[in-house]
Amino acid sequence: MLYILVFMLMWFVGAQIQCSELKLLSGRYNYKIQGAQLVTYGALLLALLMLVARVRYAGLCAAALPAGLLFVCCYAVGEWLLARWSPQGKLTALAYRLLIVGGGALALDVSGNALLLPALLAGLYFRNSPFGCVSGKPFFVAYQLQRKPFAQPERHFADTKRAFRTAEAQPVIDVTARGVHPDTDEDVLDKVQMLIDEIGQQGGGCLYFPAGRYLFNKAGRKAFLQINHSHVTLAGETDEHGRLLTELVNCGTTVQGDKNPWLSPFFITTGERLQPSNQFWGLQFRKPSGLRTESSSLSDPGSDGYLLTPPFATRVTADAMKGSRMLTVEHASAVGKYILLGMYNTTPDGQLIKEILGVDQLRPEWLSARRAGPEEAPSFQWLTEVKAVVDEHTIELVRPLQRDCLTRFTPEIYNVEMLEDIHLCDLRISSTWNGLFRHHGFPLYYSIARTQEMDYGWNAINMKRSAYSSVEHVEICNFSNPLYVQDSRQVTVADLTVRGYDGHQGIKVYCHTSDCLFERIKFYCHFADMMGGEGNAYGNVFRHVSYLNPTFKPVDYDFHGFSEGPMSPPAYNLFEQVAGFRYIKGAGAVHNQPACAAGNVWRANQSEGERKGGQPFFAQSYRVRSGAEKYATAIGYTLIMMLKRKNRSLPFVRQTFVEKLNDIGRMSIPHDRHSQFFPGSEVDGVLY
Repeated sequence: MLYILVFMLMWFVGAQIQCSELKLLSGRYNYKIQGAQLVTYGALLLALLMLVARVRYAGLCAAALPAGLLFVCCYAVGEWLLARWSPQGKLTALAYRLLIVGGGALALDVSGNALLLPALLAGLYFRNSPFGCVSGKPFFVAYQLQRKPFAQPERHFADTKRAFRTAEAQPVIDVTARGVHPDTDEDVLDKVQMLIDEIGQQGGGCLYFPAGRYLFNKAGRKAFLQINHSHVTLAGETDEHGRLLTELVNCGTTVQGDKNPWLSPFFITTGERLQPSNQFWGLQFRKPSGLRTESSSLSDPGSDGYLLTPPFATRVTADAMKGSRMLTVEHASAVGKYILLGMYNTTPDGQLIKEILGVDQLRPEWLSARRAGPEEAPSFQWLTEVKAVVDEHTIELVRPLQRDCLTRFTPEIYNVEMLEDIHLCDLRISSTWNGLFRHHGFPLYYSIARTQEMDYGWNAINMKRSAYSSVEHVEICNFSNPLYVQDSRQVTVADLTVRGYDGHQGIKVYCHTSDCLFERIKFYCHFADMMGGEGNAYGNVFRHVSYLNPTFKPVDYDFHGFSEGPMSPPAYNLFEQVAGFRYIKGAGAVHNQPACAAGNVWRANQSEGERKGGQPFFAQSYRVRSGAEKYATAIGYTLIMMLKRKNRSLPFVRQTFVEKLNDIGRMSIPHDRHSQFFPGSEVDGVLY
C-alpha cells in the first residue's frame, strides 16, 4: 500500500512539470520567473531526489523497465479513451485517472517490478499531453497561483447602487417572483427566455437574478438565450464589496457546424432575429464569382460567400475628406439613424483595397484581396451613425470620417437596423465544459464534429447588432470563446474578468464592429487567439487590459484578416496600456491575409514572453519551416484535406503534398521581416 501511495505521489509530482517552463532557463525570453515556474522546478527537483533515493536504496532492475514502459503506454491509451469519452464531471475524470494509476502501481508491485519512473513519466505526459486534457487544470498547482495584477484603475462598489434598480422608466422583474429559482436542478432557459421576450415587447426592463446558481441548456438541447429587443438588462446581485453572488451556468454546447461554425450561437446572444447565427452580414461583391473558400482548419466546412445584406438608402454625390462629419447625398430623407457606409473597388487592380491595406502590390496568396478589383468588392464598410439630417442633400455623422470618402469609389449608404440599450451586469457566467481543447483539433486526433465543438461550441456572450450597450462587471469562467462583439457599435465592455479553462478566442471584434470600448479587463487563462479581430472592425479602443496566466504560455494580439471576401481587415483600432501580451500576430486562413489593414496603433503597452531582441510583429503563415517540420506540416495538411474532401486517391494525395511543400518554401520568411505584413501600423510612435 505504501508503494502505491508513493507511486501516485510521483504521478502527481510529474503532473506539475510543464516543459515550456523549462525554456525560461535559457534566458532567451522577456519573462520574469515567478511562482508557477518555481512549482515546476521544485517538482522536477523532488522527482529527481526520489528517483535517486529509489535507485540507491532499492536498486534498479533492468528487467523491470519493459513493465514500466508498458504502464506508460497503457496510461497514454487511458488518456486517449478519456478524451474520446469526454465526461462532464471532474470527479469522474479524477476517479478514472486514479484507477489507472493505482491499478498500474498495484500491478507493478505484485509483479515485483516496483518502479517510480513510470509514474513520473505518466504525470509528465498528463501535464504536457499533445491531445488536450479532460478536466485537467485543477490538478496543476501552478494554476492555483495568482500573478500580481498590472496597475489598473480601480472601481469602487461601496455604497453604490445600479441606476436600473431605482429608475422608474425601466421596470425591474425579480425572476424568483416569476417562477425562476436558483440552486435547483431545473433548466430555467425557457422560463427566462419568456421573461426576456415579455419585457422586450413591453418596451424594456431589467431582469434581476437574486443570488444563487441558475442552470440553462441542459440535456444536450443546444439552446441559448436570445435578446431580440432594445432596452433589456440582465443583472445579478453583488455584496457591498462588489463580489458577484449570481451565477448563470450554461450546461451544454451550442455548436452549429454545417456552415460558418465560428459564428455558432453563444450562451447569451443579442440580435438573433436581425441576424441569425452562422450568417455573415454586410455588403456583397458587385460582380461575385461564386468562389467557395476554405482554410486548412479541420473545423472549417468552407464558405459559399453568402451574405445577409442591408437595404440600400442613397448614394454619396460629393467627395468628403478625412475628419469631416458632413456627407452630400442624393436623398437625405431616405437615410436612417444607423448606416453602413460602403466604398467599392472600381478598378481591376483593386486600388481601394491597396489603399486600405497600405500596399502597392497584392501577394499571390492574398486571394480575398486579389478578388477585390475584378469582383468590385465594397472593401470599405463602416458601421456608423447619423447625428442629423441637415437638409435634403446633407447628413451629419456622429463622428468624423476615418478616411477620405471619394466619389471615384462610388460610395453608397445602406440603412441598418440595430438594437439599443442592452446591458449585462453584475453576473458570473460559467459553463460545465470539461476544458478539453486543442486548437482546431490538432494533431488530427479528433473527429470534425468534436473539433468544431471544442473550437466553437462553448461560447459565452455575443453582443451582435447592438448599439449603446454594455457588458459591465461580469466574470466569464470556463468558455472556449468568452466574448464576441459582432456587427455592433458603441458597446462598452468594462470590469471584465475571464477565468477557467484555456480555450480558443478570448475577446474578438468581428466583422463591422466599430467605435467600441474595452477597458479594465483581466485574463487568468490562456487562449489560442487572445484578443483581436477580423473584418471591417474600425475605431475600437482596448485599454487597461492585463493577461495574468501564471504559466509560461505567451499570447498575442491576434488578427485574422478579411472574414469574408467582400470585406477588409481591421483598421484604426487603438491598444494602449495593455500588459502581458507578446506579439502582434497575423493568423487565420492565408487567403484572408494580410491580417491587419493600415491605421492600427499600439501605445504604452508592456510586452512579455517574446524572444529578447525580437520585433513586435509575427505573421504565422510566413514563419520559417525547414527540415522535419516542413515535411510534418505538409503531411498534416494533406491528411486534413483528405478528411475534409473525402479523397484518398494517390494522385490527389501526391498533388496536395507537393503543392503544400512548394507553398511552405515560398512563404517561409524570417521573423525580422514580418513587419512588411502589417503596413501602416504604429507601435509606440514608430510607423511600419
